[in-house]
Amino acid sequence: MNRRQLLAGAAALATGTVFPHAISASERAFRRFIVLRDGKEIGFHELSASLTNGRFEIEITIDLRVRFLGITAYRYELLNREVWRDGRIISVNSRVNDDGNKEFCQIENTGDLLQVTGSRYTGTAPVDAVTTSYYSTAFLERRPWISTQSGNALDVQIAAGAPGTWNVSGELETQLLYDERGEWLGSNFDAGGEPGTYQLEAETGQIAALWAEA
Repeated sequence: MNRRQLLAGAAALATGTVFPHAISASERAFRRFIVLRDGKEIGFHELSASLTNGRFEIEITIDLRVRFLGITAYRYELLNREVWRDGRIISVNSRVNDDGNKEFCQIENTGDLLQVTGSRYTGTAPVDAVTTSYYSTAFLERRPWISTQSGNALDVQIAAGAPGTWNVSGELETQLLYDERGEWLGSNFDAGGEPGTYQLEAETGQIAALWAEA
């Protein structure tokens, strides 16, 4: 199986953690996708976000398992926590199990730059860089995209498709879907030669709107 194809639309990396009840409904949001490969469910992708005193925090969990004859042939797990303020990354802490291969990405904002420490890249990145987490259409206009799996700065090109769709090509290939609010609706991608799709299962609040308020 081609791992890159399977993960192209899914590596982006939230737990289903419910934030404390002291946070009002208007300050938190949740979204859960079911991930399908050739129409068959292979896992989920969850995002749980909060906005507190101008600080946006989001936890992202991905858990995928491709089975063949009842045996797990491939597994992918990601747990990522991002903190943002004023539209810029404050910190990222992501851990990945790519079918037994451990990867990671840590980012810290040093003021003028982002310090990135990852499994495939360690160095700096522009302070306006974004992650491969997709939850705001504002990410489409900014570069680079930093892989939350490895820390790599990805060379991507983005072109508008049908209304509400954006085609991403280059070092990451996927189609992203957004609604009229600018909220992420899911992805279409090549999952090892089979069509991969995200199917929105549940949502509360608006994650992109919370991010924009930070």
